[in-house]
Amino acid sequence: MSDRDPNAPDGPDAVLLCQDLIFTSKITGTARELGYRVLLAGTDPLAQSMLEQWRPGVVFVDLAHPHFAQPEVLLAYRKLAPEARFIAFGSHVDVRALAAARDVGCDPVLPRSKFTAELPDLIRRYLGDRA
Repeated sequence: MSDRDPNAPDGPDAVLLCQDLIFTSKITGTARELGYRVLLAGTDPLAQSMLEQWRPGVVFVDLAHPHFAQPEVLLAYRKLAPEARFIAFGSHVDVRALAAARDVGCDPVLPRSKFTAELPDLIRRYLGDRA
């Protein structure tokens, strides 16, 4: 059974916090091929609105985005969607951003290369739980 608010409009299976168009296309395209709908929130106001309105079960966070990588922003988003699993990914050399994401409850937190390699499995595992 879904944790989604029964009174909320029919929304996506997951929300993606990202501004990288190529990476966005890879994530949304892979999800679509597997039968899931992931929508992009590339700005803070849009992210807040989507999280409040849809309360997605999964939120993908690109830690390369300077705003979305801020711990206080991630904590605020987690309060907007408390039931959501936040899955973060970023550069393997940005150990501070990866550690900060872990510290605020993102799980898993992966280097971008591992996230990319495991993307189909991550989508099946975490979005499949919502069916």
